[in-house]
Amino acid sequence: IYRFLEAHVDELGPTVLAFHYLQPDIDWQNRILFAIQDMEKRPLLVADAGYMYAAKAGGQAPEYDLFTPDVGELAFLADENAPHPFYTRGFILHQKDRVEELAARAYEHGNAARLLLIKGKTDFVAHSQGVMHMVREPDIPNLEPIGGTGDTITGMVSALMACGLETSEAALVALRANRMAGSLADPSPATSIAEIITHLPEALGRVLSI
Repeated sequence: IYRFLEAHVDELGPTVLAFHYLQPDIDWQNRILFAIQDMEKRPLLVADAGYMYAAKAGGQAPEYDLFTPDVGELAFLADENAPHPFYTRGFILHQKDRVEELAARAYEHGNAARLLLIKGKTDFVAHSQGVMHMVREPDIPNLEPIGGTGDTITGMVSALMACGLETSEAALVALRANRMAGSLADPSPATSIAEIITHLPEALGRVLSI
C-alpha cells in the first residue's frame, strides 16, 4: 500500500487522503508525504490510529490537517519524548481528564495536526489556539465498549471534508452524528458497530438539518 501510494498518489488526485490502520512505518510515511508535497494540488490529510504515531515519530504532524485521537492517544501526542504510546510517561497519562492541557502540550511541541478531533466522554475539536467545539450530548455510555465507534467518526469526517465542508465543521458534524446514530440504535455493550452504521444516514440528515 505504501509503495503504491508513493508511486500513484499524484495520478489518483484525491481531495482528501485519510490514513488509518496501516502498520506504522516512519520512513514510508515520510516518503508518501514527500510525494504529496510534490503534487500540484495537495489533498487534505487525515490521520488516525497507528498512522498518527508514525506522523508524530517522523516529526511530520504539522503537515496534517486533522488527527482523530482518543484521550489516550492524545496523551501520547502530548509527550514529546515518547516514540510510541507504550512509552508515554505516567505523569502525562494520568492527566487524561485534562484534555485542553494535553492538546496545548501537543501543539507546543509540534506533535499535532492543524486540527484535533478528540474522542471521549466529551468530544473536542481543537486547534493551536485552544478548543473550538465541545460535544457532550446525547451521552450514550453503551457506545464506549463497542469496537469501531471511533472509526465511524474518522470515516464520516473524511467524507464530509471531501464533500467540501471546512475541516472544523466536518469534525463537529461527524461527532454529533456519531452520537445521534448511537442514540437511534439504542445499543447494548454487545451491539455490533454494523448495526450502528445503519443509522448513520438518518443521523447525518438530522445533524445537517439543524
